[in-house]
Amino acid sequence: MRQFIAAHRCPRCEIRKPLCFCAWIPEITLQTRVLILMHTLEQPLTTNTAKLVNKALTNSELRIHGRIDDRLDGASLHQPGTRSYLLYPSAHATVLDADFVASLSEPVALIVPDANWRQTQKFVRREPALAGIPHVKLPPGPPTEYHLRVQRHVTGVCTLEAIARAIGILESPEAQAKLEEVLRVMVERTLWSRGKITADQCHVSGIPAEAFN
Repeated sequence: MRQFIAAHRCPRCEIRKPLCFCAWIPEITLQTRVLILMHTLEQPLTTNTAKLVNKALTNSELRIHGRIDDRLDGASLHQPGTRSYLLYPSAHATVLDADFVASLSEPVALIVPDANWRQTQKFVRREPALAGIPHVKLPPGPPTEYHLRVQRHVTGVCTLEAIARAIGILESPEAQAKLEEVLRVMVERTLWSRGKITADQCHVSGIPAEAFN
């Protein structure tokens, strides 16, 4: 993945080096397993948030899909001792809420597509490895704080926000808060670098002094 990152960018958080926010990326260990299925077109994007999740969650994995003639191994989506669910808001998806959590008898393996909405719809519909995996969806929540790309839907959130909110319900509100905090840092510093906001508007972490040079 690093071959896509320009030399002037941090190889870990992928922002310009003077704005590096690696110190803000938490290390979180959970029972919930998170398996991110990233579309290959997301791989080179420095504003992709799924890569942040993968760096923060020790029990997570990121796989690339969307390459020609490259299919997922269905068996590899399942891990002994866990129950797999696909985070996808289909018409028959179960809402992630307290009742759902109370019904669980084993840890969850949360499978999360990472792509734009059109790519995700096609992927879920056409990928045989996903067939038969129950769908879950988030309950209504606050609007997205990810202001680096235009959301097609008013209720749309980025991949990090979706995973953070799901984890907050399934296991740990504290982990959700930590993930959402690092997203705010990423968004603030990226918007500042684009000239969209001032340093005074960066309330979470501020802008490092070396970034002004």
